[in-house]
Amino acid sequence: MKYLLLLVFFSINIVATYCQGIGTIIGYVFEENNRGYLQNAEVIIRHPKLAEALTTFTGKDGKFEVSMPLMDGTYQVVVNKNAFERGSSTFSKKDATAYNSIFVKVEMTRLPGYLLDMNIVNWVSAENPTNVFGIEGAHIEIYNNTLQKEVLNLENHASPSIQVLLEQGNEYIFMVRKEGYYTKQMRANVNVNGCILCMEGFGDVTPKVVDNLTQENTMGSLGTEVSMRKMIVGENLKLEDIYYDLGKSTLRPEAIQGLNRLIQLLDNNPNIIVELSSHTDSRGGKEANMALSQRRANSVMNYIKKRLKIDESRITAKGYGESRLVNSCSDGVSCSEDMHQKNRRTELTIIDLLVDKGNQKRSLASIMQERNFDKILEANTASYAESDATSEATPSTRPLSKPKTIPMNYSGFKIELVAEPGDISPQHPLFYAFEEVYIDMDKNQWTSFMINHFNTKAEAEQSLLQYRTNFPSSKVIQYINSKRQE
Repeated sequence: MKYLLLLVFFSINIVATYCQGIGTIIGYVFEENNRGYLQNAEVIIRHPKLAEALTTFTGKDGKFEVSMPLMDGTYQVVVNKNAFERGSSTFSKKDATAYNSIFVKVEMTRLPGYLLDMNIVNWVSAENPTNVFGIEGAHIEIYNNTLQKEVLNLENHASPSIQVLLEQGNEYIFMVRKEGYYTKQMRANVNVNGCILCMEGFGDVTPKVVDNLTQENTMGSLGTEVSMRKMIVGENLKLEDIYYDLGKSTLRPEAIQGLNRLIQLLDNNPNIIVELSSHTDSRGGKEANMALSQRRANSVMNYIKKRLKIDESRITAKGYGESRLVNSCSDGVSCSEDMHQKNRRTELTIIDLLVDKGNQKRSLASIMQERNFDKILEANTASYAESDATSEATPSTRPLSKPKTIPMNYSGFKIELVAEPGDISPQHPLFYAFEEVYIDMDKNQWTSFMINHFNTKAEAEQSLLQYRTNFPSSKVIQYINSKRQE
């Protein structure tokens, strides 16, 4: 009995000693200047004697609470949250209260820009506005068109929601793809060309309740819904604002925006085969109206073909005259001009879907880089034509150069315009834009496109300035005996 009591005594002392070494860390994470507590912030606590860091997250009130051993030395607290600079704090067991509790506060500084909370949902008609559900498994891509680099590429994203930080001074292109739905492309300008925040193609963009906009709306958190519409063969899509004057087939100036949206739809969805149908009102003879509607359809077709490289088998133009009125304004019925105008329209009909076609699975980054290169080529062609206006020569449609590799034993400096993943094509736009292009592999095994030769870094950096406008990510690369220095 004496030994049993002694064992119990020692056990109680061991437990008491151990419990005295366990503390409760209670912390709060908040935005600077007391703008509010921050939820869902990642909190990491480290100590030199801990084998692994302890990780937790703040709740709705910005609070976190964990239990851990209290040891000699300094504990470091690191806090991460999207749209904020990393926060940090320290504590030691000397800060513990009589109840072994330690209180920690971490102040966070918001980055200039916006945290966009985007939710992908199905498109619903005005007649059935309540049947909305989130779309899972979408392919979501974001491209920084200012820096010309990929920001995000998520295939088969498990959630219909995603958060992304939009930094000041940048233009972002969004693309969302889902099998069976029309591809959705959006654009966000954040303090670019005098536009503090311009969002094109999104749904309503509103400040979120948790993190309102601050500092004259130059930073904060935003929420938006992106609606995606199912592809249905035989469905007619109304083309907004593409109307015509009475008896004319000429496109109105206000139709340009709608036509450009149509071009984007066709470009983003290379698997659809469509018919462009144009119509007239009931005034005039039926045969004359049929011919007029065909001219209207041809006007739209010609506008598209001048601006989009499209397989002619994917698109047809057909006039239907006055045979498909959208209201009761038939022959002999008195109607206002606005009612007649609704019949002078152009529509899009999906007549077939292809299983796979061309760039249907190309990345947004490669699509945007090609578009940017096309703009550069157009500028080069315009400059060529302007400087040689008296000549009968025309710019060559053949590449100006063939890809070259770095010469043996080469030492010097070159300018890397861009670096891209994957195999290169001899028809790459850069080979049309520059007379001498060198290729190499960078440390990420991406193909690096380089031009020029310089003996010194100062010369290379001075020349680099003229390329930065069209190639923001361009940089100087040094070679020593043909070996790339990074």
